[in-house]
Amino acid sequence: MAKSARLSGAHAILLATHLCATGNIFSLPQLQADYPTTLTTERLLRIILTFLPESTEPKKYTSVVQALVDGLRTTGNDVVDVPMIKELTEDAARKRVRKIRLLPLRYPGDEDSQDTTDLLTQFLIHRAHRIDSETSLQPLILDLLLPFYQRSPALRTWLVSCLLPLLRLNYEYYPSEDKSCSVETLESLDNPTAANILLSIAGTPKNDTDLIKNLRGLVGPWMYGTSHPRRQKLGRAPRRNSISLRPQDSQEEADRYSGWKYVNEWLLDRSLVDPEAVVNAFINWDGPEDVDLGGYVDELEGPSADQSKELRYRFGQAGLAVIYQSPEIPLDGSIRILDRVASLLGLDESLFITSDKSALPSVEFDSNQIQSASRATLFQNALLLSTNPLTRPSPSSISFLSGLLLSLRALEELGHPIPCRTATNICLHSNQDMQLFELRTVMASVAQQAKSGRGWRQVRQQLLWLRDWKSDTGRPAESNPSCHGLFWRVPQENLEAEILKLLLEVREHNLAIDIYVKSRSTLSPDQVENAVKESVFTAYDNASNGNKTRGKIQRAHEILQAFQPHFPESTSFKQAQALIAATHALSFYSLTLQHGVPFQPVSLRVHPDPLSLLEEVLKQNPKSYTKLDDLLSIGRNLVRAGFTPRPANESDSHSHYTRSPVLTQDEALITAERRVMSLAISSALASNDFGTAYSYILTRLTPPSFLPSSSLSSTSQPPALKDDITWRAVYNAGRYRPPTTPSSPQALHTQITNLTQRMELLSLSLILAPTPDPLPEILGAWRRADEELSLLRARESEEEDLWDTRGGNTTVAAPSILPGGFNQPDTEQDVFETRQHHARRAARAAHHNRLDSEEAPMGLFEVARGAARALHKNVNSLPLGVGGALPSGSSLSSSISKLDSEGEGMGEGWEAENGPGSGSGGGNAQEGERVRKRDVVSNMVTGGLASGIGWVLGAQPVNMNRQ
Repeated sequence: MAKSARLSGAHAILLATHLCATGNIFSLPQLQADYPTTLTTERLLRIILTFLPESTEPKKYTSVVQALVDGLRTTGNDVVDVPMIKELTEDAARKRVRKIRLLPLRYPGDEDSQDTTDLLTQFLIHRAHRIDSETSLQPLILDLLLPFYQRSPALRTWLVSCLLPLLRLNYEYYPSEDKSCSVETLESLDNPTAANILLSIAGTPKNDTDLIKNLRGLVGPWMYGTSHPRRQKLGRAPRRNSISLRPQDSQEEADRYSGWKYVNEWLLDRSLVDPEAVVNAFINWDGPEDVDLGGYVDELEGPSADQSKELRYRFGQAGLAVIYQSPEIPLDGSIRILDRVASLLGLDESLFITSDKSALPSVEFDSNQIQSASRATLFQNALLLSTNPLTRPSPSSISFLSGLLLSLRALEELGHPIPCRTATNICLHSNQDMQLFELRTVMASVAQQAKSGRGWRQVRQQLLWLRDWKSDTGRPAESNPSCHGLFWRVPQENLEAEILKLLLEVREHNLAIDIYVKSRSTLSPDQVENAVKESVFTAYDNASNGNKTRGKIQRAHEILQAFQPHFPESTSFKQAQALIAATHALSFYSLTLQHGVPFQPVSLRVHPDPLSLLEEVLKQNPKSYTKLDDLLSIGRNLVRAGFTPRPANESDSHSHYTRSPVLTQDEALITAERRVMSLAISSALASNDFGTAYSYILTRLTPPSFLPSSSLSSTSQPPALKDDITWRAVYNAGRYRPPTTPSSPQALHTQITNLTQRMELLSLSLILAPTPDPLPEILGAWRRADEELSLLRARESEEEDLWDTRGGNTTVAAPSILPGGFNQPDTEQDVFETRQHHARRAARAAHHNRLDSEEAPMGLFEVARGAARALHKNVNSLPLGVGGALPSGSSLSSSISKLDSEGEGMGEGWEAENGPGSGSGGGNAQEGERVRKRDVVSNMVTGGLASGIGWVLGAQPVNMNRQ
C-alpha cells in the first residue's frame, strides 16, 4: 500500500467518505494521523454520521470512534489504497468535495443541549436518531451507547430517560404491539403526555402488575430526564400543583422531580376507571423512589433527602386523594391504601384502623386543621394541592380519615354503604337537620335488611359510635365537639329516639322496653312516649290495608299493645288505639276515594273531615246503613282518636271536623253520633227504605219526653249542646216521597200510613229545630203533606161509598144461595174482593180508634200542644231538641204556648158543639173530631203562612186584631 502522504486534502476527504460508505473504517484513525489538519475529529465524525450505513453493527466502529475522539491510533490498520481516488485530478477532487453535504454533528432537535463541547455525545445522540429513523433497530442504539454513557452525564441521562423506556416498551414489556414508539416520538412528549402514554398502555392486558411495572420501568426512567433542556422547553407552560421544594434546591433538581406530580394526577384520574389497578399500585409500589433505572445510574445521583421526603408526601397525598375521590374503590382497598401511606410516611401512631372489623376504637385528633376544610377541598383539582388539610399527610388527616373509613365499615355492616366523599360532607359540611336526615336514611336501610337473629344491641352500639367516634358510649359528648363523629351534630337523645324507632320497626319490642323503659337511658318517659307514638303513626301511614291483623296496621297495633301497659295514662296511645279500631272497622267496607284511588289508612289522618268518609261508605256499600251500631262505633272512635267536631254555629259549616279541641269529648261524641245517624237516615231514604229511617228516628232521635216509655232512651239527659243536625235529618225524612205505587185500595192505605208518619216527622222536626229560622220551611212542608193527606182521605171515602153502593149491607161472611140464583155473587172474585173491602174498613176503624185512644201525634196541633205542656212543666229541661231545651221567653216558646191555649179552646168548643162519640158510631165521631182538628190547624197554618207566619211566632194575626 502506498503512502497516503502523496494525497491532497481533497483526496483524503474523498478517501474517508469512501471508507465509511464501504464499511471499512478501521483505517480512519491512521488517515486522520496522516492528515490531521484536513481530517479533524469533528469532520471525521460527521463523515461517519453521513456515510456509514446505520445498519452497521456498532461493535464494528465504536472502537474507531473512541480512537478518533481520544486521538489514538489503531495498530495494524494501514490506509487502504483506492486507485480511482488517486487518479482524480486535484480540481476534480475539489469539485467532488464541494458537492458533499455532511450531516451536522448536533441533532437538529437537540440545539438547546447545555453540553455543546462534547463532540462524542452529539455524535452518538445524532447517530442514535439516525439508526432509529432508518432501521428502527433500537437495540443497536444501546450497543452504540454502552461504551460511552459513563463518559457524559448528558449521554447517560439520555440513555436512561429515552432509550431505556423505549427498549422496555417495544421489546420487553409489550413486544406484541402493532406499532412501536420511536425515539423522536418519545422525545417530543412533555411530562404529562408521556406519563399518560406510558401508564395507560398498562390497562390493555388487564393485569394489575403491569401498572406497577410501568411505574418502575417506564415512568421512573423517563422522569430521570425531566431536567433535559428539550424537556424543559416543552414544559415551560404554567404547571398546576407544582411541588414546593426547599429554597436551596437548584432549579435543575426541581425540574428533575417535578414531573411526578403528573403521575399522581394520572393515578387520581385512573382510580375512577380502573380502581383495582390503582389500589394495587399504592399498596405494592413505594412511590417515586421505587424506580428501575437499569443499573446505569449511581445511587448517589438520586434525589436528596428533602426531595425524597417531599416526593413521598406527594405520593401519600395522592393515595389519600384517591380514597376521597373514587367511589368505585372498595372499602377494603381504601383501608389498605391508608395503612400503606401511614406506614410509608411514618404516621402509624395516627392510624386507628385494626384488622378486627368489630373493633370500634375512640378516634381522637386535633380537629382544628380539619375544620378549615371547605367543600372546595373535595374538588378533584384541589385534592392534590399542598394546602389541602384533608389530603396533605399529617397526624390529623390520617386520624380523621381513619374515623371516616371505620364509619364506612360500620355503615357497610349495617347495610348502608356510602362513598368516602359523601361521608366527609356529612361530617364536615352538614347541619343538624341534614345529619339527622342522613341518620334516618341509615335507619331505613338497616330496617329493610333486618335479619333474624341479628345482634340489635351491637347495632345500637354501632349507631351510637357513629355519632361521636367514642368507644365509651355512656360518656357524654363534649359540649362543643369538633368534627368528632359522623353525626356529631345530632343530640344524643335524638339519636336514641331514632334507635328506639328502629327497634320498634324491626319488632324488637322487648329489647326496646328493656333499654328505654326498664333501664336508665338518656331518654325521658315523655321522649320514649313520643318516639313510640311516631313509630305507631309511621307504620299506620305506610299501611295499604286497614285490617289490624296484617301488614303495617298489625305492626302499629303490636307496638301499642307492647307499650300501653307501661303508659296506662297516655292520651296519645289511647287516641292511636281508637284510630286503629276505626280503621280496622272501615277495612270491612268497600271504599274508593276520588279519581279511583283506593282507601288507605293514611286517608283518615290527612282528610279534613274523616267522618265524611262514612258517607262514601254508605254510598258505595248497599244496605250498609243497616249496620248502624258499627257505623256509630267508627264515629265514636274517630272522636276518641282526636278528631273533634265543631259546634253547628261555627262559620265553616262545610266541615264538621277540625283539629282544634273546641268541644269536650262528651260533646264531640254526641255530635258525631248525630251526624252518623243523619248519614244513615239519608242513606236509607236514598235506598227507598223509609221504614228503617222512620225506625231510627223513633228509637234513637226522638226526645224521651215524646215517647210513651223511657226504656228506649238514655236515662241521663244530654248536655245543652246546640243541635243543627238532628232536626235536618228528621225534616229530610219527613219530606221523603216514596216511588209511585199502583192505584189500588191497598196501595192507597199504604200511602196514607206513610204520609201520616211523614207528618209526624215534620212535626218532630219543628220541635227539634234549634232556632225559629227553619219554621216557615217546616210548616210549608207540613201544610203540603196535610193537603195531600186530605186528598187521599177523600179518595178513600169515595172508594168506601162505592163499595157500599155496590154491596149494600150484604154480609159475605156466610152468604145464602136462594133458589133461582137470588142474592148470589156473580163470581168468586167478587166474593173475595168484597171480603177484602170489609176487612180493610174494619182495620181502618180499629186503627183510628187506637190512635184516638193512645193520643198518638197525628198532626202539628197535637205535637205542638204536647210540647207546650212539657214546656210549662219544666222549660229549662224540655228536650225539644237533642241539643237542649228552648229558652224561656223565646219566640218559639211563646209561639207554642199560644198554639196550645188556642188549640185547646178550639178542641173544647168542638166537643161542646158536637159532643163526644159513643156507641157503635163512636169510631166515626172520633174520626170526624180528628179530621175537624186537622182542618182547624190547617186553616191556622195557612193563615199564619199568609200573614208571614206571625201567628206562629207569637204575633196576633191581622184578622184577630180587627176583632
